[in-house]
Amino acid sequence: MKQLTSAENLNDFVSKDGYSLLFFSASWCGPCKSMAPVVSGVASMMNERFKTIKLDVDNSPQHAAEYGIRSVPTLMLVKDDQIVGQKVGALPPQQLMQWLDQQT
Repeated sequence: MKQLTSAENLNDFVSKDGYSLLFFSASWCGPCKSMAPVVSGVASMMNERFKTIKLDVDNSPQHAAEYGIRSVPTLMLVKDDQIVGQKVGALPPQQLMQWLDQQT
């Protein structure tokens, strides 16, 4: 899972010919902290299907605004610059994997 910094351009990391999973979180967010290892684990198991990019909404407010993020944690699946799926809130690993299987 790539941790994006505010100085980096998100478009440089979003997959141009496949899926990217964007994980919007915040350091002060309890559910985000519990989701981080879940997303990381699922991403490592499914890394051949998509890239995973973690974005802190406080460190990268421009990215959060660009994608219309209103609450965290938010998971967004993007393909060819189009949002193909979005989940808001914490999910257990099984639900996350099922959702990703349905979307990809």
